Amino acid sequence: MLTFDEIKRAIKSGKLTRATPIAPWAGEPRVFLMCNPLCEAIQSGKASESSKERQKWAALEAAISHFIEGGKITEDQIKQLLPQKYEHWELRSPRPRPSMRVFGRFARPDVFVGTHVKLRSELGGMWSSEFEHEKLVCEQYWEEAELSKPFTDSPGFRYEKYITYNASKKVRIKP
Repeated sequence: MLTFDEIKRAIKSGKLTRATPIAPWAGEPRVFLMCNPLCEAIQSGKASESSKERQKWAALEAAISHFIEGGKITEDQIKQLLPQKYEHWELRSPRPRPSMRVFGRFARPDVFVGTHVKLRSELGGMWSSEFEHEKLVCEQYWEEAELSKPFTDSPGFRYEKYITYNASKKVRIKP
């Protein structure tokens, strides 16, 4: 697990950027950090001449903001990829199609580091060579940001240990 000093050092050196919620008055019970490839992709997408493209990137920013602001999170929004021991995660922005996936890892509980983003249509099926390649790219960007080991809840991999506030792996309806 990364220390707060390591995280501060990566931010200060420009290797990580802290995302902020869309609403300036919103609380921030969670932290979303971005490696440079993700940050650059978002800035480029927001500057697109196509309104459809800008809408897609705005939806991704809304998903990130939802995480930061403490919105209800389930596996439908953020999912741990298999095998769990490598600590790869994806944040999903399903609408508009094609959906987007932000790859990343948890630095600490409630502190997610997004490394890069891909269109789901470019990834093929789960376990495809394209999907597996992006997991390796995630590790590469993590190392380029000079981050040490990601947070893990091994061997249990309990969802609520990664996202401790307002989260559950599945949606539960109480009778």
